[in-house]
Amino acid sequence: MAGPPQTSSLQQFLTVLIVNFALFIAFIAAFLLLRKRQRRVYEPRYIVESVPKNLKPDEAPKGLISWLIHLLHKPSSFIIQYTNADGYFFIRFLFGFACICILGCFLLWPILFPINATNSNHMKGLDILSYSNVKNENRIFVHLFLSWIFFGSITFYIYREIVYYTTFRHVLQTTPLYDSLLSSKTLFLTEIPTNLFHENALRDLFPAASKIWYARDYSKLKGKVQERAELAKKYEASLNSVLTKAVKKRCSALAKGDQPTSPQNDLDKYLKDEKNRPTHRLKFLIGKKVDTLNYCPKKLRELNDEIERDQGEHLRNQLIPAVFIEFPTQLELQRAFQAIPYNPDLKGIKRHTGISPDDVLWDNLQLTATTRTIKKIIATTLLTLMIIFWSIPVAIVGIITNINMLTDKVKFLSFINNMPDVLMGLITGLLPVVALAILMALIPIFIRLIANFAGFLTIQEVESFIQSWYYAFQVIQTFLVVTLASAATSAVTSVINEPQKALTILGEKIPPASNFYIANTCYQSLALSSGLLLQIVDLILPQIMGKLFDDTPRSKWIRYNILGQPIWAVIYPPYQLIAVIALVYAIIAPLILGFAAIAFILLYFAYLYFLVYVQEPNQIDIRGKFYPKALLQLFVGIYLGELCLIALFVFKENWAVVVLEAIWIVVTAVAHIYIKWRYVPLFDAIPLSAIKYAAGDSTFKYPYHDHGFNEIKYVGKNYWKLENRFNVSYSDQALIDLPINFDGTKINANNIDADMNVPPRLSPIKWLIKFFNPKKESFELIRMIMPRTYFKYVEYFPAFIDTAYFDPAVSDKKPIIWIPKDSMGLSEIEMEKAFEHGVDISNDNATFDENGDIILTGFPPSYKETLKL
Repeated sequence: MAGPPQTSSLQQFLTVLIVNFALFIAFIAAFLLLRKRQRRVYEPRYIVESVPKNLKPDEAPKGLISWLIHLLHKPSSFIIQYTNADGYFFIRFLFGFACICILGCFLLWPILFPINATNSNHMKGLDILSYSNVKNENRIFVHLFLSWIFFGSITFYIYREIVYYTTFRHVLQTTPLYDSLLSSKTLFLTEIPTNLFHENALRDLFPAASKIWYARDYSKLKGKVQERAELAKKYEASLNSVLTKAVKKRCSALAKGDQPTSPQNDLDKYLKDEKNRPTHRLKFLIGKKVDTLNYCPKKLRELNDEIERDQGEHLRNQLIPAVFIEFPTQLELQRAFQAIPYNPDLKGIKRHTGISPDDVLWDNLQLTATTRTIKKIIATTLLTLMIIFWSIPVAIVGIITNINMLTDKVKFLSFINNMPDVLMGLITGLLPVVALAILMALIPIFIRLIANFAGFLTIQEVESFIQSWYYAFQVIQTFLVVTLASAATSAVTSVINEPQKALTILGEKIPPASNFYIANTCYQSLALSSGLLLQIVDLILPQIMGKLFDDTPRSKWIRYNILGQPIWAVIYPPYQLIAVIALVYAIIAPLILGFAAIAFILLYFAYLYFLVYVQEPNQIDIRGKFYPKALLQLFVGIYLGELCLIALFVFKENWAVVVLEAIWIVVTAVAHIYIKWRYVPLFDAIPLSAIKYAAGDSTFKYPYHDHGFNEIKYVGKNYWKLENRFNVSYSDQALIDLPINFDGTKINANNIDADMNVPPRLSPIKWLIKFFNPKKESFELIRMIMPRTYFKYVEYFPAFIDTAYFDPAVSDKKPIIWIPKDSMGLSEIEMEKAFEHGVDISNDNATFDENGDIILTGFPPSYKETLKL
């Protein structure tokens, strides 16, 4: 070779570090300065009145870091209560991988740094610490054995966390709160055969069922409901607009000392004698033009009458192959759920549980199984093609990271060699990071559009689909394409000069590709974590958008009171990618582990605050299921790390280590298959013994040995014996009101926090035993960290229960038009006109200030809660 490769790795790193550290300091300083001054942005969970009491955290203390210390001292029960299981497990994901990266540094750095740096290939910059700097072939045996230890440790960590999640899920589902949820007692069956379109047939199969809702074709009714909603929205917007104009006109006249409009209660006088009354067309562009304020009440009355009639006759609509079956208890639901796979007559039926009415995608229930299959095939094809074509711009990003390596072959790029080091660092370090972030930010939007087309039946399925495909995009585009493009770019000149050494050259060029990911990790840890706290978009944009578009009481109320919710399917994959990159490069370029550790720690701090004080828990409670999915997907990182090592070992032509590493891939695959086979079926299926044990039945214990794997099979197979299907007996013993101590006694409420439980402290030795034997993390111990609010029952309004699992169009209520009250009586006159047509309208809790601007004094007239806790 001509000489040691020249890279800009150190300059890339320093440039990215300096820029992102400056942003970090600026963002954190702004956050600390504004945190108590802009509380709607930084503490909405505490100050917004519409946040339910059980989700309203205590006030974050003042001080530079007191908010962080305050949160770090909170028990797990606090995090579970205020972020729910989904938030708790995401926080656990960040913290867990911070610990893994730190332990990786302690394990790998003292051994690999000296081995890589000494007796080397004379690499420069950060590359002296990577595998590419290793010259002695015998030294790579150390990399081999360390990869076994490191990847084996990660595999064990995934296993122990899956075990923990399984126990946690069973504990969560058996708390009084979740045990009494309607979704925990309702079985959702799809693609049922026509012979089950009769309620008697279903009751023969499930005699314990207490209520059955058949899905029906409500397409015509839904069309009318949608038309009514759009018309009500138009009417409300128009009415608020003319009232605001009238009030502002009068306020302006009074301020100038002019004679105000007379009579003051004649709306048309403020609209230039009806010349400026609002109008709209019944059809786009070509429809008849009508007076909005006159037409809407009349049309709303017609629609109200038609919808009310159709709703009263909705049971005549055609049945479609989907049904919701409510059971009196979760125990009976679980017996039926576990039994379905063992009935040969129900083989084609798909079963779901934990599905709330809000989780169902009602429009897709009308699709046939064949249509849904075709839609999913089309969606998968589109996303596959998208991955292929998206590789082009992403590959260009990868080329830019080592563009200085092409200057001797691509002559028009020779000017790059004359650039200052700082500018070169910006181009090869910061520019690709920003460009890649922009490219990947567009991906979730496209995936969601395609997922909505794919015909899924629940939001949970849609979110799972998005998480899988976004993760695939991240791994393929952000990692594989960028790595290969970067390595190929840096190697092209050397391969052209010495083609006989192509394998050796590629082996030297792949490890330095980690320099881009070190830069990217700096961006994730510094700029993104601090940007998450600052929320610059939410700080500025709502105020601008509010002034431009919030011209009705309802829009103002929504802007202030509706908090954002985490979209876990989009949040997880970028941080899964950091974990994957850390796993892949841990042996090849171990320096990356340090930066990944910093990234996960800072992101842990940022999300801890963000999920407790800023965003509300997601309305669709998936009970933390994103977490095990993310963990299992991390096997991709382990496989890629092992395959990369094999490739590098092949480049060194050391066949002994190639074979040994290949054997370890087989070990990893066996562990992966076992974990999925043994634990994934247990996420939704709850052992009956766990339900009875949690209910206080001391004759049952939690099945620690297999988490109920065999019990669930036994219950399912035996359910179809006639005498067992009718066994609906359940212990009459009341569920405990407080968690239980290990000796079975109740905890004194005065000894625990008012909102959450505090588990007993563990000694370091007991903690280690529990870590390495996750089944020691007992059902009782996890039950101790559940919030006190989880030991209360849910009480639903009867009207909600009756129509809960009917299409929302069946129970859709007449819209209530919300307008502000004015001193001239204009709103009262318009209300009387609307009432004459049977249109509900209210001017409660909204009025005008002295400038004619709408102000709110309370909640919307139609606001109500579905359930009481």
